[in-house]
Amino acid sequence: MLHWNIHSWRDDRKAPNAGAVEGLIRDLRPDAVSLTEVSTGWGRTEPLSEIADRLGYRWVFVPALEFRGQPATEGYGNAVLTRLPILAVQQWRVHAPERYVNTEPSEPRTVALARLEVAGTPVWIGSTHLPASQETERAVALKRLATLLGQLEAPWLVGGDFNTAIGTWRDDLPDGVTVAPRSRWLGRRATFPARPRPLRAIDYALASPGLTARGQVLNRKGSDHRAIWVTARLE
Repeated sequence: MLHWNIHSWRDDRKAPNAGAVEGLIRDLRPDAVSLTEVSTGWGRTEPLSEIADRLGYRWVFVPALEFRGQPATEGYGNAVLTRLPILAVQQWRVHAPERYVNTEPSEPRTVALARLEVAGTPVWIGSTHLPASQETERAVALKRLATLLGQLEAPWLVGGDFNTAIGTWRDDLPDGVTVAPRSRWLGRRATFPARPRPLRAIDYALASPGLTARGQVLNRKGSDHRAIWVTARLE
């Protein structure tokens, strides 16, 4: 699985980055892709659909937020792309402010899930993005996500921009969950900011019992976050 926060289709200098996203997927050919900070207009699903069509992927876009007009004309949230058969799709809301007021703290937060057929075994693949600026709101979302993951049928692999290090909520996760990438040196896991040198390890993947997962941070331009590459194996 490839996971990348794509910064609403802009790099860290606000230039369009759809080509960089497509190029990384083309080079790696992952079975599944988790993308966060995806914005897509209703009835105009490019560039997500165009990238998927050119590279031979199915795609699922599950907006956490609808905005730009009444009624809304654009969605923002998480996307999953895959080359594997999709058996089911669902979304969980983990942060639900009463009303969106064009601020980061008031954004709803979700986890998008697609159940894929992997060598005859159903595996849930997820993508999520949690609150950044409000620690108390993020803590509530993390607790809710941990509870929901504990109820999700294994095996599953969820990539995300969690906006906090795994150590701040590791004890809330179900027993047997592993984290990728792993390293004794925090700097080797750091993903944000992408340049000049990442300092915070806030993008990673969670793997359920039944999966062995390893990962690495990729040094690739195209967003304000570094992407991560995760290899998971059924035990």
